[in-house]
Amino acid sequence: MKTVIGLFDDREEGMRAYTALHDEGFALADLDILTNDDEDDVPKLENLRRNLPASDAEVYLEGVRQGGTIITANVTDSTATRAAEIMSNFNMVVIADRVAELKKVNPNLTLSDPARDENVLEVIEEDLQVGKTAVERGRMRIYSVVTEREVSQNVALRDETLRVSRRPVNRQVEIRPDLFQERSFEMVEMDEIALVGKTARVVEEIVLGKEVAEKIETIKETLRRQDVEIEEIPAARPFADYDADFRAFYNEKLSNKGVQYDELRPALNYGYSLATREPFRSSPWSAVEQDARRIWEEKNPGTWDQSKAVIHYAWEKVRSAR
Repeated sequence: MKTVIGLFDDREEGMRAYTALHDEGFALADLDILTNDDEDDVPKLENLRRNLPASDAEVYLEGVRQGGTIITANVTDSTATRAAEIMSNFNMVVIADRVAELKKVNPNLTLSDPARDENVLEVIEEDLQVGKTAVERGRMRIYSVVTEREVSQNVALRDETLRVSRRPVNRQVEIRPDLFQERSFEMVEMDEIALVGKTARVVEEIVLGKEVAEKIETIKETLRRQDVEIEEIPAARPFADYDADFRAFYNEKLSNKGVQYDELRPALNYGYSLATREPFRSSPWSAVEQDARRIWEEKNPGTWDQSKAVIHYAWEKVRSAR
């Protein structure tokens, strides 16, 4: 059996949760309402201190002192989750948040760590978180460089050369007054020379840019979830229920060994007790035997070897019958 506890600041919310639990099929005998104005609730509230970690009990009791209402439900392991779900539908106090508020007044107040509580198993589930970040895949840079190359080009240039030539002549001329006057002629010799100049012109433009495109990438990942399986274990049958089995074992194996059945009861009872409590119930005999022998020898020194077969039989019989 387990006890599911819910704290409600609003009493009406707590009563609605109480009614919903009953409507779901939980017996009224297994449900209870605890407040700070009912003297009959005082011992029940004190029981919380014994049944809960001290830090957790203090949080619940402080909630009651401030006028809150506690609803408790004694349920089987298989229905504990359902009871908790029903309570959470009625504005139940989130204890972790309440601790944060109360710590402002009492810094020493803490909530027990479920990871360290042997009575609490956590349901752990992984969530997928996909983000994005910029990753450099390459880089490009452009820069200018100066190179030189030799070029040649043919150009036609005119080259003038003055020449003086004499030609023999024999002809008669008329005597004139200006015949023997001094005269002169000039001719200019012109040459063409190459004039070299340079001009610059843009023949190409290099532009550095980038193309941006959106793409959809499907992320595939495996997410894990750790669940808690709830198994209802039948209550252990009383020792007396196995009397017929134990006597049959005695009659078949030990009645001709000179030992009385009543002499075997301590060993049978010890094997029964091992099979009804942890960790001896769930572990194989190879893991149980060493501790079982130590405990037996503390009260019955030197008798393990002669009692081992009977203890083992009782342990196996009771363990397999549950």
